[in-house]
Amino acid sequence: MMARDDIAGAKKGGIIKNTFMFPGKVWQWIMYMTVGNAKGYGKVRQRTRLARSPFMTFVYSMVFWLVVAWLGLEFYFLEIYGNGYLIDFS
Repeated sequence: MMARDDIAGAKKGGIIKNTFMFPGKVWQWIMYMTVGNAKGYGKVRQRTRLARSPFMTFVYSMVFWLVVAWLGLEFYFLEIYGNGYLIDFS
């Protein structure tokens, strides 16, 4: 059996799916590559399990795109309303 380069295990799809899933795959790749920093067998297993989960690829990607959308809306409202924010903390 040959080694696979797709650590996340997410199935390939069209350009939209690949673009959406890319941030999650990068996040999981970083987790997989830094597993050596974890101390103890349990922590290594947990990080490896999270780094190989297709579901977590979707979750990480969704978090990334929600943050991007939030920041985009913040800057949009900042440009239109001067110092207006979606949530006014003052």
